[in-house]
Amino acid sequence: TPLPTSQIAILWFFQLCEAKANSVMRPFVNELVKGLDVTGGDDRRVGYYVGLIESTFFFTECLCVLQWGRLSDVIGRRPVICVGLLGLTLSLTCLGLSRTFGALILSRSLLGLTDGNIIVIRSALGDLADSTNIVQAFQYIPFCWNIGQTIGSLIGGYLSNPSKRFPKTFGDSVFWRTYPYLLPCLVAALFPLCGLILSTLFLRETVRHPWCWHGWRKVGRSKTSPESTSLLPHAIPELRNASLRSILTKRVIIAAANYCLLALAGISYSVLQPLFLSTPIQHGGLGLDPARIGYILAVQGVLGAFWALMFSARLQQIFGVKTVFSMTMAVFMVLFGAFPMMNAFARVEDRISWQVWFILAAQLVLHGLVEIGFGSMYILLTNASPSRAVLGKVNGLAQTAVSLVRAIGPASSTALFALSVEKNLMGGRLVFVVLLMVVVLGVGLSFL
Repeated sequence: TPLPTSQIAILWFFQLCEAKANSVMRPFVNELVKGLDVTGGDDRRVGYYVGLIESTFFFTECLCVLQWGRLSDVIGRRPVICVGLLGLTLSLTCLGLSRTFGALILSRSLLGLTDGNIIVIRSALGDLADSTNIVQAFQYIPFCWNIGQTIGSLIGGYLSNPSKRFPKTFGDSVFWRTYPYLLPCLVAALFPLCGLILSTLFLRETVRHPWCWHGWRKVGRSKTSPESTSLLPHAIPELRNASLRSILTKRVIIAAANYCLLALAGISYSVLQPLFLSTPIQHGGLGLDPARIGYILAVQGVLGAFWALMFSARLQQIFGVKTVFSMTMAVFMVLFGAFPMMNAFARVEDRISWQVWFILAAQLVLHGLVEIGFGSMYILLTNASPSRAVLGKVNGLAQTAVSLVRAIGPASSTALFALSVEKNLMGGRLVFVVLLMVVVLGVGLSFL
């Protein structure tokens, strides 16, 4: 069945905005924390605070994401998406203006409380797709996510601290010296702002019978695009009132559990990677500056986008969605194992040798398969839903569990990294041993 290309493309753009907002601060977050003087000058403690910043977003998201999903089943996807895009714009601006650790926590909390788009976008895609084209509808989510992460990483690495990087343009400005990370945040905030305008003008409602606030009057599908009419499954309004327990079928529980372990491995890798790259060699990392970290993350995003675009649908059609997901979990063994190997080679010569660059390049290439795994997971979760009428609830339940895992993951993994280095536990490698055990568990669960 042909997909409604214009509506699908708009939703993909919103996914790109989400990725950009989550990645723009990663190249400079470690430098930002060091500048706040909360570590007492001990660079080994940076990981504790970076993990807390990352976890704050997911903890607050955990509190609200289910409610956003349920609300989107009732009032429609479009208004919830608009709120999420507005929250992205405001939170990024607040992040750039933050000068204290408390302000950073508040800006990340604002993002988590208002951002239901991570599930509502997928629910809208599920509304528009059917069994004949669901792979095509979801295959570009990892692609858009990686493109967004690439752009966000480049913006964060290249535009941070403009008074030092571009002294001729910004060097004399007290304002930019006072707010060294505002410029990349403002540039990144322009994208969800454009998305908000795009959503207001062109996005059509995908829920068949949304309820409007105006007079509590149920309306029909006046906002539904004609091109998507034939693709929407017949909505059963009564199912939207189904209890949460009734939709927790065995398939939903297994899919959600797999999603949680994939998310735990993914978020741990995402927060450890820039921390590892910025940490001095003698403390277990590679000692790179924010600009170079931004370039590395951007290359990883490009490679991930290439994997998603060229191989995602093909691999899923050849091996099946579930098998591709299992392969994804197994790849994390190599990704986490590469970190201590790179540091070991760097310690030998006290610099980044060609062996380190080779391992890093292999790690970046293999990471692309992980992004395909997330796309496979979205399909498995959508197919596990008892009905499209409760797709928002199913995605909301799964995302609530995932957000809780992601709230624990960054703080625990970065804290364990800092503790491993500070106490020299297993030669500073305890964190990677623990994560490898988590991955083994995930591989086993993926076969259920």
